[in-house]
Amino acid sequence: MMSEKQSNTNLESKYDLIVGLEIHVQTNTSSKMFCSCPTGYFQEDPNTHVCPVCLGLPGALPVPNKRALELCILMGLALNCDIDKEIHFDRKHYFYPDLPKGYQISQYKRPICSDGYVETVSGVKIDIERIHQEEDVAKSTHHVENSTGKQYSLIDYNKSGVPLIEIVTKPCIRSAKDAKDFATEIRKIARYLGISDADMEKGQMRCEPNISLQEKGKWEYKDGQILPIGDYKLNPKVEVKNIGSITAVEKSIQYEVERLTKELEEGKKIEQQTRGWNADKNITEYQRTKETADDYRYMPEPDIPVIEISDEDVDRISEELIEIPVERMKRYIEELGLSEYAADVISSSRESAEYFEELYNRLRKDLNEEDAALEASNWLMGPVFAIGNLDIEIEDLSLLILAFKEGSITKNKAEELLNQSVKENKDLSEELEKVIQQKEEITNNLDEIVTEVIQKNTKAVEDYKGGKQATLGFLVGQVMQATKGAADPNEVRDILIEQLK
Repeated sequence: MMSEKQSNTNLESKYDLIVGLEIHVQTNTSSKMFCSCPTGYFQEDPNTHVCPVCLGLPGALPVPNKRALELCILMGLALNCDIDKEIHFDRKHYFYPDLPKGYQISQYKRPICSDGYVETVSGVKIDIERIHQEEDVAKSTHHVENSTGKQYSLIDYNKSGVPLIEIVTKPCIRSAKDAKDFATEIRKIARYLGISDADMEKGQMRCEPNISLQEKGKWEYKDGQILPIGDYKLNPKVEVKNIGSITAVEKSIQYEVERLTKELEEGKKIEQQTRGWNADKNITEYQRTKETADDYRYMPEPDIPVIEISDEDVDRISEELIEIPVERMKRYIEELGLSEYAADVISSSRESAEYFEELYNRLRKDLNEEDAALEASNWLMGPVFAIGNLDIEIEDLSLLILAFKEGSITKNKAEELLNQSVKENKDLSEELEKVIQQKEEITNNLDEIVTEVIQKNTKAVEDYKGGKQATLGFLVGQVMQATKGAADPNEVRDILIEQLK
């Protein structure tokens, strides 16, 4: 009898997964999108960062935030998008307590950025449909009164009006992993370029996958659209809203694949709907029938005139571009010879990548390029990451690494010295110099120290001479302890063997 796992695998093979991903990113500005209220609302008292504009009071007029628009364009340039020469804002109407005006100022037919792409770490190219500017909504919290059991909701408008960019892919993603990798790459780029901290726990980045299953061979991807072949009728898509972690992006898609596959096989009609992700249960839950663009009754925003973007504006903004993570990762692999894993880890943040390059450039003054890259990556991913401190002076760390490479200090002693200097706030180069001087003194007296260890450990010496070779390791350890780890263990071993003869 076929197992449930085998059955699901066979059923899923009948269908192709199609995913389009929407990612909302709050941008790093000091004030909100259309007013001067501060954006730093996290853990602030509710409704303290508000004004008539972000509360949607009658007569209040929006004034666009220039820096927010620049950051939207910067993201578009990083994702290889075309930049529109005019900025048009629209009103997106829906009625919910978190939207005080009854509409959201957003963009509809003319996004600032369009037709771009980005490559993930696994080499998959993801097509970008659009990147547009809008304002965030307020935060709703739902409660139950202890004494009566009545349900009620509270609204905090501090988040209302915070600048938000929405990145929308074309329906070109074919696996849950690719969706996860894409979201990861967007977060990296946002942080690299200072566009956003993209802290998902704080709601600074949210993901919404649109998911559908189509029968194999009965559809095609053409001009950024999913089109039926022949008389095949496409299955509707399902949107999962406001996912707050990268891992949950992958999990929610996997869950929907299983759920939709089961419904298709049972002959049920798939509805276009919006679902929410329940992180506690690792399932999606029905929320409502999915809206269409017509439901939002888009109309041009009458209170904001068209804003022109000149070539000079775009050139000025493009000066903020730097090498994005996936490009840097490729260069580390192809030019510096790093492993894919090391290149990925080091390039994952701008801070670690820049620290690595400074360390590499310093080391290659004394080492060949291959050794310099290898030592820089090994020490960064090992001792430095373990300490969790990228403030260690490059020159000091370089001297430590070079001392180890020259054999002036052991790896264990070097790491111990590094940890100690950070923990006790000591000057690393001075401490290194002391250790090297101590080692020179010990080296000059190493024969005497070995002799003394042999005299104090007669039982171990007898065991060694009786054929217990493992005892030699014990004696080496005793010498290393006597020299406080400053001696070269290989040299100690050779002297011990010579004297024990």
